[in-house]
Amino acid sequence: MTMLLTMLLPFYNEEGWIGATIDCLAAQRDRRFQLLLLDNGSTDGGRAEAERHLAAWPAGAAAILSVPNPGKVNALSAGLSRVVTPFVAVCDADTAYPPDYVGRCLDLFAARPDVVAVMAIDLYDPVGSDAARHRAARILNKAHLYRDRCHAGGYAQSFRTDALRAVGGFDLRRWPFVLEDHEIVHRLHRLGASLYDAQHYCHPSARRADRRRVSWTGFERLLYRFMPRGLMDWFFYDFLWQRLERRNAYSVALREKAWTTP
Repeated sequence: MTMLLTMLLPFYNEEGWIGATIDCLAAQRDRRFQLLLLDNGSTDGGRAEAERHLAAWPAGAAAILSVPNPGKVNALSAGLSRVVTPFVAVCDADTAYPPDYVGRCLDLFAARPDVVAVMAIDLYDPVGSDAARHRAARILNKAHLYRDRCHAGGYAQSFRTDALRAVGGFDLRRWPFVLEDHEIVHRLHRLGASLYDAQHYCHPSARRADRRRVSWTGFERLLYRFMPRGLMDWFFYDFLWQRLERRNAYSVALREKAWTTP
């Protein structure tokens, strides 16, 4: 079987969460993928939990790579250097992926050779519920109105590997801060578009109690949405760079575990 997709799953101290995510990926109907877990210096039992849940996987289908340099960008950079498949996806250790996630991702890329990224819609309510339908419609509408912006977090992004490498990949020298999921898509959109689909979704955890260190301010979010395309380099590499630097909102801030109760 030819592998088409590598799923990069960076993790740091995800005991109690990572096993369920691995089990979701084990249940994928389309098995044309490899799973590369990126242990970013965990000090809890998360790696042992991952190893237990990987024990039944076929030989060569999954591996754990140690990336001691702290920070999600460092982990993703190390993972990307190992990718040999034409497509690469980024996953989170606290996100549930439906059984058709891989297959739908590959089908969407195959149907649209012009797109460089396929994005999943993040749902927080049961599929088919009014709340889930409303959220999916809202994300699809935003993706239509603001085509050159990112409307999916790092847990929901898949890329053409050659395009991701062509724009520099994950690199702390290019972007050392949080919001790396939006910055990388900004670079990718120089080469092509992102694609969203109502049937391509995942279920992230809503466990982070305080997102102020790892997200935008309301003003920054508004500017991101409405900034003219020609000013987006200025927005990221001048305006937002300085503001995140002052807030000390570097990639390592994602390692802070200010969780709600599971």
